[in-house]
Amino acid sequence: MGSTGTALVGRAQEQAELAAFVESATGGALVLRGEAGVGRSALLDHAAARAERAGHLVVRAAGVEAESALPHAGLHQLLHPLLAGLACLDDGSRTVLGSVLGSVPGSVPGGSPDVPPGDPPAVMTLGIAVLGLLPVSAARRPLLLVLDDGQWLDDSSADVLGFVGRRLAASRVKLLVAVRTDVPSRFDTAALPELPVAALGDEDAGRLLDQRYPELDPRIRRTVLDQARGNPLALLELPAQLTHRSDGLPVDGLVGRPGVPLPRRLHRLFGARIEALDPRVRAELLTGALDDAGSPGGAEALPDSRYRMRDADPAVAAGLLGTEPVTGELVFRHPLVRSTVVQLATADQRRAAHLVLARAHRGNLERRAAHLAAATVDPDEDVAAVLEAAAESAARRGGAPAAVHWLTRAAELSEDRAERHRRLAEAAFVAGHAARLGQAQRPVRAELRAADVPSHRPAPEPARSPAPASAPASAPASAPVSAPLTSQERRIAELAAGGLTNKEIGHRMHLSPRTVGSHLYRIFPKLGITARAALRDALNRADADRRT
Repeated sequence: MGSTGTALVGRAQEQAELAAFVESATGGALVLRGEAGVGRSALLDHAAARAERAGHLVVRAAGVEAESALPHAGLHQLLHPLLAGLACLDDGSRTVLGSVLGSVPGSVPGGSPDVPPGDPPAVMTLGIAVLGLLPVSAARRPLLLVLDDGQWLDDSSADVLGFVGRRLAASRVKLLVAVRTDVPSRFDTAALPELPVAALGDEDAGRLLDQRYPELDPRIRRTVLDQARGNPLALLELPAQLTHRSDGLPVDGLVGRPGVPLPRRLHRLFGARIEALDPRVRAELLTGALDDAGSPGGAEALPDSRYRMRDADPAVAAGLLGTEPVTGELVFRHPLVRSTVVQLATADQRRAAHLVLARAHRGNLERRAAHLAAATVDPDEDVAAVLEAAAESAARRGGAPAAVHWLTRAAELSEDRAERHRRLAEAAFVAGHAARLGQAQRPVRAELRAADVPSHRPAPEPARSPAPASAPASAPASAPVSAPLTSQERRIAELAAGGLTNKEIGHRMHLSPRTVGSHLYRIFPKLGITARAALRDALNRADADRRT
């Protein structure tokens, strides 16, 4: 905030530093850091407008909380408008970028199952590929990448952007990021130059308030200035709330005491408006909030990738929603409005909204999985299978934390105990393989609790999958020999019996070779065999037994 229309109020020092940054002949990165509502987005708008006037190509994106668990989702959003430049890169760089972003321009993270399985690229490998793509886009004119709400960016994307941001000095590419001080993020340790954004001084705060509300009652004006303490969002929102209230409550009862952190006090202010809405409108806002609908930059960069709120005119009238000028979509006026909507909803209301979103994103594996995981309470094998497939997709693209989370959640929703054990073992293996020992321990402890094993016993080592080219010589003792194969296991067994390697099977079924090996680890004892060559005869015997 801190602006009226297109002109910033105050911020002389920040404007000067941004002007120097934008007009510099060399590339670089800069992180704006400040509290919620302090005006980071207004400064980004100012810098972007200045860059466009100077002939820069400006690409905007925003971190969104709903995508913070989707690996490389933020990177995809930021680079999506530049993917035409892939044609100018070498095969290696195109392969690396395609493995995490999707090989076809217009694809969405988690929605491109055609990327072949394999080891995900390291941050350095992916960062070098991005550093190759950006100069292609900046060949004709300088490029400015603008990222708002960087605190919500997924870790994988933030790590890559930190790597890239430290290596832009010799280019014509600039990276401008805004983050909140009260939310930890990977940019906290990215070692990038920073520009702190503080609250407005008393004079500038009064000037902003007078420009927006020139006829404000003097008593209310004093109250607003005292309560807002230079925060532009509070300066612009409090007057309307205080002028039209009829509840007779003291100001402290409306927005909280001055000692309470301002974001919490603003939550209370927005909450009063939200609670006054019709339940149908609140449900529409909740669905949009849980999908981060109307986040800046997202609708333009990735059309039709997020839920579109409709029939919410009362929320617009209440100052909770606005209209995106380019697309005409309804958008939340501030991220604090979105988070307040979610906080006020009951658990059942959130689950119902997640279910709506899971159906809306049925064509996007990882986003559908994220919503199904939040919407489902009771064991459901169909949902567990979707989560496992999403974990495979995330692991292929370097998203080990998301893969472990979804595998663990899939285990919780498994109807069959053997499937639960297999998924927890796979979660522990993925976490251990990615050197995330804390995450690796959680699935093992979950299995111990399910088996009622006393906590003082040493935890067993995570079950490791066999080498991709062959099945193990021995099978877990707990696997019953006569247990029937699941439909997925049957398909894997048939493909293996037909001579396909684990890698070929994984490519055909969108699984990693490691997971194919994990399945074979359980298939062999179920069929009573110890060698891959015996699969065909064992399947024929199983079919004959079933017919008889």
